[in-house]
Amino acid sequence: MVVVEDDSILHPEIAEDLLLYIHGLNEGHECYTRFFDALLIKRNLHRSFFRDLKAFREQPQVISLLDKAGQDKKLYRKATIVYLGSRFAHPWCRKIPLKKAFWRAEWGNIQGKQRDVEVAREEDSLHKLLVPIWIIMGSKMFPDESIVKEWCVLERDRLRDKEENRLTLAALKLHDEKVQKETLQVGSVEVKAVSETGIDEEEREAAAHVATSVFRLAAAGVILSQNPKRKLRWLVKKPS
Repeated sequence: MVVVEDDSILHPEIAEDLLLYIHGLNEGHECYTRFFDALLIKRNLHRSFFRDLKAFREQPQVISLLDKAGQDKKLYRKATIVYLGSRFAHPWCRKIPLKKAFWRAEWGNIQGKQRDVEVAREEDSLHKLLVPIWIIMGSKMFPDESIVKEWCVLERDRLRDKEENRLTLAALKLHDEKVQKETLQVGSVEVKAVSETGIDEEEREAAAHVATSVFRLAAAGVILSQNPKRKLRWLVKKPS
């Protein structure tokens, strides 16, 4: 269940419904394939890369940036800088000059430090590849207010039903465990009662003879099925 109260307090300009909606967005990574390919992300890693991007966009600071970037395009650059300086960019980005690929690299938070020409050029290159992703994500994150409200009503109903089902299943499990425990206790008492009853010695010998005969016949069946021509002399009791 998504908890949004803390984010609402820290960022009161972000509505609770909007936070819930953004956390619940579940589009696939397939629609971003060509952008990920441009970043040289391996195809088998697209899903993992997209998971990190979604975690990044759910941060209140990023939500505010992408929300306002529709009116001020310069904020897309700010989103790129925040991303490259965040933990979500590891290990996808780097802080050394980009020579071969975007893959298997590291970016440190170099804000406030003197950037050399190569690092500035790399940041520009990465920003050009990232900004289309920010634009698409922004369009998905901020639909009409009526869509957000309708979705949130359904989502809260779903979460409530899920919680009620969880509590019901927990209660049923507890009940089943109690019944099973009581059944075992009753069963142990019955076994104890039977074991304490007197059994005639002849009955014991008869039962043992039957058990032995059954075992011998079963063993013979297995052996003969493997070797039909084999003679099982031990099955035939010699005359006394």
